[in-house]
Amino acid sequence: MTKTDKIAGNPKVSLHAATREETAGGGAGMKIIWGVSDSPFGKMFLAESPRGITHLSFFDGDETESLEVLHRDWANATLIRDDGLAGKIAAEIFSGEIRTKVRLHVKGTPFQLKVWKSLLEIPGSGLSSYGELAAKIGMAGASRAVGTAVGANRISYLIPCHRVIRSNGELGGYRWGVERKRAMLSSERAR
Repeated sequence: MTKTDKIAGNPKVSLHAATREETAGGGAGMKIIWGVSDSPFGKMFLAESPRGITHLSFFDGDETESLEVLHRDWANATLIRDDGLAGKIAAEIFSGEIRTKVRLHVKGTPFQLKVWKSLLEIPGSGLSSYGELAAKIGMAGASRAVGTAVGANRISYLIPCHRVIRSNGELGGYRWGVERKRAMLSSERAR
């Protein structure tokens, strides 16, 4: 899981899996910069390790829950707050066109990685159902497991879990609210 995967569907995003050492050590020796910024979809929490963005979430209220999740994921990493860096990265992400390669540094099982890679291949204005994703990764009938992996995604928007809908065409749930999901999809269609 130490290899870099270049995703055919989005050449501007590369997925880097956490190494066994990083995972087992809880990020020991790693410095993670995190911060809060405004985004077109509300307040955003972003964290970046030396290997790439490791967390992107949205919140209403304050960032406490996102910070707790980051700390659980990387319990032994040094966490440093820098809202300026978060704002700069947010401006790049939400500018409408990513100009530089965005590296994502993820912790997950081989199955989760396979699902997240599949999410990255959904076109910018496209949608997929959980069943379609399951079939695409060669596990037809595993839509529930795919749904669980989609829900475990720590890098919202860039790993586009918001593009997954129910097979009947309904939006379904979204960790950061259905209205936010609807806004993201509308924004992508408008481009």
